[in-house]
Parts: sequence; C-alpha cells; structure tokens
Amino acid sequence: MICPLDYRYGRKIVKDIFSEENKIRTMAMVEEALAYANFKANRIKMEDYENIKMACQRINPIRVKEIEGEIKHDVMALVRAISENAGESGKYVHLGATSNDIIDTANALQIKQFYEIMENNFS
Repeated sequence: MICPLDYRYGRKIVKDIFSEENKIRTMAMVEEALAYANFKANRIKMEDYENIKMACQRINPIRVKEIEGEIKHDVMALVRAISENAGESGKYVHLGATSNDIIDTANALQIKQFYEIMENNFS
C-alpha cells in the first residue's frame, strides 16, 4: 500500500505522528486508559491497573513487531507484548475491548496530535 505520509515531501514532525512506532505507543496509551476504566469500574484491582500501566509505558515497538510477524495480528501482538511485562495482571489487558476499539481510538488520538501541530504552526 502506498501512503502519502511515507513520501519524501512530508514534514518529519507529521511523519513521526503517523509512524509505526507512534501508532504502537498510542495504542498502548489506549490500552492503559482501558485498564484505568476497568479499575474505576471495579473490574480489576489497583495493582493490576498499575502493572498494566507500567507495561504500557514501557512498550517495546520492536517486540510488538516480532510478535506480529508470528501471529499476523497487530493489536493482539500489542496485547501479548503488554501482557508479557504485566505479570499476572496481563490477563486483564484488553479486557472488554475489540481490536477496532483500540485502533479507532488510537487513530483519533494521532489525528488530534496532527491537528495540534497544524493549529500551532499554521494558525
């Protein structure tokens, strides 16, 4: 697939927003927020939320891509990578979500990042 953001005329700051690494980090932020919502709804314990939060903040995009190469599913690769680092709490990663919930929310956050750049540089 050809993406205009991959072409030579894009600004680095915009390319960075839509990079694969930022996509993975943004999806991890969504998973962290989901864990927080599950904690607030009394579905998981504070300790589980904290473990998931730490794992999300330390996500390794290279590891996610390795797992994706094995299982051929981007979001489940992310979930597995987070779970690997969340210990027993890993069983609560992605609780109550679909892959599209994570992707759509992450896309919206990336568009928001892009909008903020546009607003600050061109208004």
